[in-house]
Amino acid sequence: MQGLHYLLYIWLGIVIEASHYRGGSFTWKPVSPQVPNQNPVPISFTQRHAWRRGSYYCDQNTINSGGTIGAGSICCRGSQCGSLICPLSTSVPCTDFSVSQDMSAGQDSSILNLSPNIKIALTFTGSAWISLQSGGGNWAVTTQISTYMRADGHYNTAPTSAMVPVKLLRQGFSYTWLIPTADTDGDTVKCRWASASATVPTNVVADECAGICNTFPGASLNSSSCMMSYTASAVGFWAVSLMMEDYEFTWQTTALSATPLQFIVQVYASSSSCTVGPSYTGARPAGACVGVDVNQIVVEQAIFTVGCSGVTLSDVLTTSPPGMIRGTVTQSTSNPLEYTMSMTWTPPASAWGSNLVCYTPIDSLGQQGNTQCVTYLVAVTAPELIYTSYVNGSMSPIGTVMPTQNVWRVECTKAVNRPSTAAYIRFYQSSTATQVYALDASTDTTRVIYSNFTLIFFTNYAWIAGQSYYILFDNGVVTGTEFCGPQSKPILDPTFWPFNIFNSAAYANLTGMTTSSTTTIIPNITTPAISTTTANPAITTTGITVPSSTTPYTGTGASTTVRTTTSTTTSTTTASISTTTLTTTTTTMPAVQILQPSDIIKKCEQPVIIGTLLSTTVVGAISLVVYGVFMAKIAASML
Repeated sequence: MQGLHYLLYIWLGIVIEASHYRGGSFTWKPVSPQVPNQNPVPISFTQRHAWRRGSYYCDQNTINSGGTIGAGSICCRGSQCGSLICPLSTSVPCTDFSVSQDMSAGQDSSILNLSPNIKIALTFTGSAWISLQSGGGNWAVTTQISTYMRADGHYNTAPTSAMVPVKLLRQGFSYTWLIPTADTDGDTVKCRWASASATVPTNVVADECAGICNTFPGASLNSSSCMMSYTASAVGFWAVSLMMEDYEFTWQTTALSATPLQFIVQVYASSSSCTVGPSYTGARPAGACVGVDVNQIVVEQAIFTVGCSGVTLSDVLTTSPPGMIRGTVTQSTSNPLEYTMSMTWTPPASAWGSNLVCYTPIDSLGQQGNTQCVTYLVAVTAPELIYTSYVNGSMSPIGTVMPTQNVWRVECTKAVNRPSTAAYIRFYQSSTATQVYALDASTDTTRVIYSNFTLIFFTNYAWIAGQSYYILFDNGVVTGTEFCGPQSKPILDPTFWPFNIFNSAAYANLTGMTTSSTTTIIPNITTPAISTTTANPAITTTGITVPSSTTPYTGTGASTTVRTTTSTTTSTTTASISTTTLTTTTTTMPAVQILQPSDIIKKCEQPVIIGTLLSTTVVGAISLVVYGVFMAKIAASML
């Protein structure tokens, strides 16, 4: 009976789907991968198909309303299929379209309840492809599903892949491009050509490609990197049929699963002198991994650049999950070669795991840029750097630091890894807002260290005394430990991590001061931060007397210590400080060592924060008095 259903399905496919198909892909994942011994094992099966737009029409209104495209069924192959037979329709919600390529594409996910410890094949067959230079006729898109548990005690999640339905290549040029893949388990993924006689472990031979097996002659495929190379020599259409296989361990020879990817290559002729095609240039870097929460609104700006003056961007082919809304392609007013397009998505709970969003720009000459993808890892939060405004908090140092400061540390919200693509830690001078130093976190393994929840980095830069600086971070300076490494957001706020460099010269003229005056007047100062207190007559200042004016003392020091005792005639200090008269008597003591600024620096020769006492010039003589007490205590400790 199963065979009768299968033959009937093939006949219907020939009648309904003739010459409309443009390729597709399958992937699947367990609903609860870490729950052991399930029976049945719920599997979320995702299918994606592309069709001729003239046959299955789609526009943005179709996408927004959830309209479907396509027809046909997916059937089970294998002795362990049970009652599955042909469980899924290939009519799916439209997610992408292209007017220039006459293409509509859609994607859908369904739940299949499978028995534990089985391996089956699901296949979609039909006829026929568009007229091809090699092969054609029937198609078969096939995946292998396993409900055996992995060595790590989880159910396997299959690799996912995406590719533009039509890859445009200009005649006479050689190309190399990456087949985008992702695997939520972090398994090793290898690519291979599809086979007409793939063996499923339950002794079933499954056809993975039908009329387009090995129909792209001259192309080479690197199985480990999934890089494809081809020299476009003849004009026409070719169909490509690939399989992605995942391996839990590198030494394994039998794949855990196999998922298909099929697309069309079109070679066209052009006499234009412009040979530089358009490219995807951000804002997310190609290959970025973005962690997002369920029901979190994602808004991204995709940026594209055309390669030649006078050339415009005519189209952007996208591969996106259901519900993602594509904005209008807009030309930049400041740079006519640059274009932007927004993508908005609110991922549902069913989208957990890897979701590839791919962009392929096409210019007005028909040149197509490489397909670049961003992976959205749903239900996985990306790590972030933790901001703190206090000493010994989550980041250090902060405030005022020594000119020799070269060690920096910041805590993160979760365990972090090094990024796989370029991401810089950047230092800027505040007065000019210019970058003065940078570290590439992806390659500088000596000066950028990742340790569990902590990012530590070392600098080798001559900080200028008295200057202020701040630190900024590129997108993805830290990444999560999950398989593709969800990337941290960029930090572009100069107030996130500012710091000042201690200027010892500003205090050098305070050492070794003497005075012949017996009276010092402290001027009126309004300082809201100072509370009302009563002077402590027991406090004596050793080594420094307060100068008799607000002009810094310019003496060079003496070989004697001037010890000053103070008798107080008025002794109340308030937030608005009144004029206070102090009467002093001076006694000359035996010669002692004079404390120089360099001595202070030696005392503080470690990467710690120099407190507000030294970092901020408090208005008037209040600062000098407090500083004098600080100096006196250090001097006393050196006697």
